[in-house]
Amino acid sequence: MMPDRLRRAGTGALLAVMAAWGCATLPPSGARQALDVPTDLGEIRENPTLLARLRATPHGYFRFVNEAFTREVCRRFQNLKTPQVAVTLHGDCHVEQYAVTDLGRGLTDFDDSASGPAYVDIVRFGVSLQLVARQRGWIDDVDRLYAAFRSGYRRALVDPELTAKEPAFVKRVKADFDYDRPRALARAEALMETLPEHTPEGDTTRAELSKRMLAENAGLPEWFFRAKKVGKLRMGVGSALSAKYLARVEGPTLDDNDDVILEAKELVDRESVGCVRIEAGPSRVFTGDSRIAYQPFRYPGVIHLDNKTLWVHAWPDNYVEVAIQSLASVSELQEIAYDAGVQLGRGHPKTTKSEDVALGRAALLRSLPEAQMRSVIQAMTLETIASWNRFRAATGPTTP
Repeated sequence: MMPDRLRRAGTGALLAVMAAWGCATLPPSGARQALDVPTDLGEIRENPTLLARLRATPHGYFRFVNEAFTREVCRRFQNLKTPQVAVTLHGDCHVEQYAVTDLGRGLTDFDDSASGPAYVDIVRFGVSLQLVARQRGWIDDVDRLYAAFRSGYRRALVDPELTAKEPAFVKRVKADFDYDRPRALARAEALMETLPEHTPEGDTTRAELSKRMLAENAGLPEWFFRAKKVGKLRMGVGSALSAKYLARVEGPTLDDNDDVILEAKELVDRESVGCVRIEAGPSRVFTGDSRIAYQPFRYPGVIHLDNKTLWVHAWPDNYVEVAIQSLASVSELQEIAYDAGVQLGRGHPKTTKSEDVALGRAALLRSLPEAQMRSVIQAMTLETIASWNRFRAATGPTTP
C-alpha cells in the first residue's frame, strides 16, 4: 500500500484539479407512502437511464429508496422490548453491493455507513435476497438463501476470525480478469465524461492548492500532482443523483503504467433516520469501511469543494459487482449470501475499544429478534414491489 504521505498527495492532487467544478445534490425525500418515490422529481425525469433502471425491476427501485426503507424498518421494530446493541452498519447492504476486485471480494460501497441496530442491515439484505430470487425464478429457494445468510452471520458473531470459502461466483469472475494495465487505465478513462475547459479562476485555485499540498508533503515530486484527465462519472442507482468524478493522476513515477485512478464521490450528509444514527462528515464512510470491509479502500481521503465534501479512493484495475442476471445458479447466490453474512457478523460488533467487542457479540447474538426479522423481510418485500408498481404506473408512457 502507498505510504500515508503519498496517499494524502493523491487526494490533494484531485482536489487541485477539480476545484473549479460544481456538484449535484440529492433532492429531499418525499414519500407519499412508505417507499413511494415522488414521480415529479426533475432529477429523475431528466435522467432517462436512472428512470429506466427504476422502472425495470423491483430490485432496481429498492436500491434507490434506501433512506425511506430504513425509516420504515425502524418503525416496524419500534415496539421491541429487548434492548438492541448499537453496531457499525453498512447501511445499504444488498446483493448487488457484493463485488469482486483485484484486492478481494465482499460487500463494498460504504456511503451510507451509520450506527444502529443490526436488524437494519439484516432486513435490507434479506429483502434483497427475496427480490433477486423472485426476479430469477428462484422463489422456492428463498428460505435456504436466507438461512445461508443467517448462518454466516451468526457463526461469525461466535467466531470473529471465521472466513468463508471463496464463492464459485468469485472464482468465475476472477478467471476473466484482465491484468493488462494499459487496458485497465483505458477502461477507466472511457467512463470519464469530458469536462469544460478550465476557467482562469479554476487554474489559479488548482495551482495554489497544489503548492499547499506540496508544502504539506515535503519530499514528494511535483509531477505526482499532474492530472492527465478528469471527468464526471455517471454510475450507480442509489447514488445516481450524487456528483462523482474520476481522475487519472501521474502517481509515484513518470511511468504511465503506474498512474492512479481516483474516484471522488459527493458525500450527502443525511439526518439520522429513526433508529439509525448518521454522523455528519466523511468519517462514517471510512469507519464502516475499516470495520466491515474484507479489504479496505486504497488511498482514502477527503476533499472539500464549494461547501461540499467528496470522499476519495483509488479504483482497482478489475472491479465486478454482482449483476442479478449474471448469477449462474441459485447455489452461487447462496454462497454469496453466506459470505455476506460472515462479513457483517465479523464487522457489526467492531468498536474502537477491543475489550468491548466480545461483550457486544454475545449481547447482539442474544438480542436478535429472529421471528420478527423474518416477518418484516416478507412484509417489506411485498411493500417494495407495491411501491415499484405504483411508480411504473405513474411514470409510464401515458404520463404527461
